[in-house]
Amino acid sequence: MAVSIRLHLLGAVLPATALLAAPALAQVPAPTALDPVTVTATKTPHRVDDVPAAVNVIGTEEIERRVPRTMNDVFGDVPGVEITGGPRRGGMDVNIRGLDGQRVVTTIDGARQNFDAGHKGRFFLDPDLLKQVEVLKGPASTLYGSGATGGVVAMRTKDASDFLEPGETTALRGKYGYSSVRREPLYSATAASRVGPHVEVLGNMTYRFSGTMRQGGDRELADSAERLAGGLLKVGINPGNGHKVGFGHNLLNEHGNTPSNANSNVNGTDVFRMDRRTEQNTTSVNYGFESPDSPWVAPNFTLYRTTTYVRENRLDNATPRLDETNLATTGFDLRNTSRAGEFGFGSHTLTYGAEYYADSQQGIRNGAARPGYPGANNYVSGLYVQDEIAVGPFSLIPGLRFDNYELSSDASSQTNDESRLSPRLGGVWRIAPWVSVFASYAEAFRSPSLTEMFISSTHFPGNTFVNNPNLKPETVKTVEAGPRFRFNDVLTSRDSLRLRGSVFYTKAEDLIELFIVGATAQYQNIAEATLRGAEAEAVYDTPRWFAGLGLSAVRGVNQTNHRPLNSVQGDKLTTSFGGKVPEWDLLAGIRSQFVARQEKIDPTMFDTAQPTGGYMLHGLFASWQPSQEILRGVRIDGGVDNMFDKAYRRHTAQTLYQEGRDIYGAVSYTMKF
Repeated sequence: MAVSIRLHLLGAVLPATALLAAPALAQVPAPTALDPVTVTATKTPHRVDDVPAAVNVIGTEEIERRVPRTMNDVFGDVPGVEITGGPRRGGMDVNIRGLDGQRVVTTIDGARQNFDAGHKGRFFLDPDLLKQVEVLKGPASTLYGSGATGGVVAMRTKDASDFLEPGETTALRGKYGYSSVRREPLYSATAASRVGPHVEVLGNMTYRFSGTMRQGGDRELADSAERLAGGLLKVGINPGNGHKVGFGHNLLNEHGNTPSNANSNVNGTDVFRMDRRTEQNTTSVNYGFESPDSPWVAPNFTLYRTTTYVRENRLDNATPRLDETNLATTGFDLRNTSRAGEFGFGSHTLTYGAEYYADSQQGIRNGAARPGYPGANNYVSGLYVQDEIAVGPFSLIPGLRFDNYELSSDASSQTNDESRLSPRLGGVWRIAPWVSVFASYAEAFRSPSLTEMFISSTHFPGNTFVNNPNLKPETVKTVEAGPRFRFNDVLTSRDSLRLRGSVFYTKAEDLIELFIVGATAQYQNIAEATLRGAEAEAVYDTPRWFAGLGLSAVRGVNQTNHRPLNSVQGDKLTTSFGGKVPEWDLLAGIRSQFVARQEKIDPTMFDTAQPTGGYMLHGLFASWQPSQEILRGVRIDGGVDNMFDKAYRRHTAQTLYQEGRDIYGAVSYTMKF
């Protein structure tokens, strides 16, 4: 294995040596965007510090530098955010401030990702295709409807314009990467083109082939090898006069032998080995118009369809069993923004719209209907309005949304039809050019999932699921507030310091959890639970060095029995520090995570909760982007994660230990014409 690793990394080391032999003057990118722009928080562009919400924006440069192998590499340093499930990709989901799964709305280019099946994740996208990820923390049903009780993760894929500068017509990029802990090469090919003055086209293909994963402490994770093939096609049409039309299609095929519960090991009793193939296709069409000559009319329309198909053939079993799982989500979001200007008091920007989507799921076992994933449908429609009011140093954003949902099952005459109102009120006070404070109050809800409501099958030997068509929707009410600071020329000229903080309190009612009583299992509502916490971030940047810090602490209590919520991760501190050498086009640094022991658990809940030990992780990273003409287009990124090979388990990962020491890197070359 060591020889193989050396051969794979040799391709990265030699170009780096050549680069260091030829210095050049260049502008090395900052490690983190200090003033990122978010669209997710209000559905209109704003600097993060100008919205009354907690938002993190992970940009292109940061994603490229991380050489992400999984979504955990993308989210690892975001305060209050944790990837659930173990290190296998097929079991990964996201947890925001103790709320996870369907409590977080996830989108790709505006298309909802609603797949929800037992012991399977929800990330079906090769991270190499990502352009930007926005994480909106806290209730967001006012704009996003059902499911946004914990927040929103909005992923955007790359466009042709990300590879083409003005005046360029064609770009070709080849990329090779390698991860030692997964024994995994990455092959990626991208072509971008401008066809005439109004059309841009992007095509991308990625392929990963991983071997058995190595966990911390030099142990092997059985049944972790897999193959992934991804593709992206995007077309952008800009006919002029403010009109834009976009088409995108993203696909991912994943294949490997894995336990039926991807977040555990095979035990021969209720967790079996499966030959699992997963295919997801996401197609979206978008139209937008915006012109300074038409401030009242700025429509945006997104139409999408997402299909997920999982085929599982049980291995090591005398009785053949083939399971097929299907979910299709079809929907649209139509909105308009009217910049009404001054009237009444203050300046107003109105955003109002309608959203609709339908989920249709079907489970099959050996050609017959499968009660463990019952055939069912969910129809959701919503109307929303938001007003952004600016009065001097104050910004006030009230919003309201009305949703109606209807769930029905092919195997039952029972349906669940309810309506909800989701209000929100937030404000920002710019006390001075260098300091502001924000505060918000928001309500959100999540309708029961189709599986939670209608499942009726064997859970494990001796235990059976009982459906519950009377489940109520989850609702949360959250108050949040915090300061933001912006300083320039603090210690030296051309340096910058950004500080952000927040505290929040959430009251949740009717949380849906799985209860095991004797020989039965049923999803039921928890009458009341509370979550409270605090987060802080600091980013300092100079032309020569940089530093960053993130801190999060969350507490969750089931108020019906006064026991902890098991979905709350341990307190986490992340740090990064490094330097930039513009003369050599070089950036390098070290990042660390310090996670506290989490022993606040409720052992009576059936989610394999157990105390989790604290841990410290350290890693190195570096990036080279030579500006010399002879090397222009070359990019080299690499580093070491978990450099001391720590054996550790994330609290939200159930029983599996995470990846061990990972020596990773990527080399890309882009030609432009």
